[in-house]
Amino acid sequence: MTEAKLGSDGRTFSVGPDSVKALVEAADTNDAFSLVDYTAAPGVPGPPPHVHRETSETFYVLAGEVTFRAGDREQVLRAGEIAFVPPGIVHTFANAGSEPARWVGIFSPGHAMAMVEDIGKAFPEGGGPPDEAKMMAVVDDHDLEIVPEP
Repeated sequence: MTEAKLGSDGRTFSVGPDSVKALVEAADTNDAFSLVDYTAAPGVPGPPPHVHRETSETFYVLAGEVTFRAGDREQVLRAGEIAFVPPGIVHTFANAGSEPARWVGIFSPGHAMAMVEDIGKAFPEGGGPPDEAKMMAVVDDHDLEIVPEP
């Protein structure tokens, strides 16, 4: 890290209809973690169930309702509630509500945020579902394994 990070400046990118603001990047923390402000559009189903071998994710809900599934547990989280998913746990999330949902997400190690950004690049500009080949490249390039539904 070369300097302190003050304020809420950060670059933004999209993941389909969702908006992500990168608040703290891996380069800021020597790859210890990265931090995002994530806004999920209403009715978005979220990613398929998946697992990370080395990455942990923490979600702190700021607004709306987010349905999290981790292992064999599923729970709707609201503002002020948290989900922590360590490596090796199958998980997914969705905003099934009619309002946007917003959370702060922490990825550790920090370079895992690149996975989210690459997923966003799989979506066509102007909307629509992600490109299947681009999504499979993300799976191949990152600490990500899609887990088939039982």
